Amino acid sequence: MRARETYIDHLRGFMFALMAFDHALHAYAQNWGRFWFIQDFDRSLVWDALYLFDQSIIMPMIFFMSGLYVLPSLERRGIKEYLKHRFVKLGIPFIVCIPLIVPLLSFPRHRLTVDPSMDYWTYWAKVFFFDKMQAGPLWVCYALFLFSFVLIFLNALFPSLVPVLGRWMKRVATQKPLQGLLVVMATSAFILGITDLIWGAPWWIGFWKVFYFQGARFLLYVLYFVLGAGIRASGLLDDKSFLEHFSGRWRLWLGLMLVAGLCYAGYAIRFFDGGAYNDDFRRHTLAFFAQGGSWVDFWSFMSVYGFEILKVAAPGVLIRTSLHGVLCIFQALFLLSVFYRFCTKPTYMWQSLARCCYAIFLTHEMMVIWLQYGLIGVEWPIFVKIFIVFGLGFGGSWLISDRILLKIPVLQKVLG
Repeated sequence: MRARETYIDHLRGFMFALMAFDHALHAYAQNWGRFWFIQDFDRSLVWDALYLFDQSIIMPMIFFMSGLYVLPSLERRGIKEYLKHRFVKLGIPFIVCIPLIVPLLSFPRHRLTVDPSMDYWTYWAKVFFFDKMQAGPLWVCYALFLFSFVLIFLNALFPSLVPVLGRWMKRVATQKPLQGLLVVMATSAFILGITDLIWGAPWWIGFWKVFYFQGARFLLYVLYFVLGAGIRASGLLDDKSFLEHFSGRWRLWLGLMLVAGLCYAGYAIRFFDGGAYNDDFRRHTLAFFAQGGSWVDFWSFMSVYGFEILKVAAPGVLIRTSLHGVLCIFQALFLLSVFYRFCTKPTYMWQSLARCCYAIFLTHEMMVIWLQYGLIGVEWPIFVKIFIVFGLGFGGSWLISDRILLKIPVLQKVLG
């Protein structure tokens, strides 16, 4: 890879490491621990704040970096070879890991909350496939394949679409950066607000149990995926003078990111039960359809109840989602500037992490969850548990990926 692209490779590895850290602390977050595969009895709002801060950018950044390479890879490989390559990288892990890895993620919670006497193979054969089947983290594979396919399809129908976006991004980045920031912030706030009110912050939507997205986030991921494609088309990644100027402002991005993060996490925690996560509109809408309501009658529902519910629910939610959108863009700018500024030289550690990050993604979560399960009831400080879970879970998956999995030729083709 060319030197100017090395920092993106390193950033990709860092984002998967940050994902492992996010998963390591998830069980210990006072509020958000309830939505994890497993939760410790000892939890704290401190870890809620850190979770909110890092979790807000992990997936947008991963989708952004994926969007950078879709069309160049398509041009280089051709449509048939590209789809084959995507199936090998994304489809095979999706198919294989659902029965092999995902049950290991949900089994500990089942043991704790439903049936402590059940053994794993009974759970695997009689519970997981008939009741608890899900894709777990593998939704990312499905989403990346779907987003890539849609982008390719739209590019085939409208070949000028991405180049036009690229030219706009280059113009605002070099001539009107404030305008560009405001457009991305406003777009992020709008789609986060609408999807959050409709589907609720923690809930998932989809079909057939394994094809699911987080309702309140998936359009944000689409936005960052498209921004990645646009940035690549803009040629800004080949403009060294622009990148030097942009990365030289990393302290500014850091300051803005910290202020936005403090506002977002502070507001979300302070008003967690006071409107920031109000899902009354979602619940009333679901009840309307559950009681036999149809889309034909939906406007009547909105006229009588819906708009009144929104008047109460929307303000608190929209403040949080707007702060979230602002935080995301400053986090992205900070990460891109810092990695271009300081992480352009290949080193063994960064190269290894970049090479192993996909295998780490597929393997670390089961290690993390079983470590969290094993530490339940152990009276150690939470930060010690997180250190152990992250160190052994992330470190172990990295070591196994580097020393074993990527040494096997057939797995290297899929995971490398």
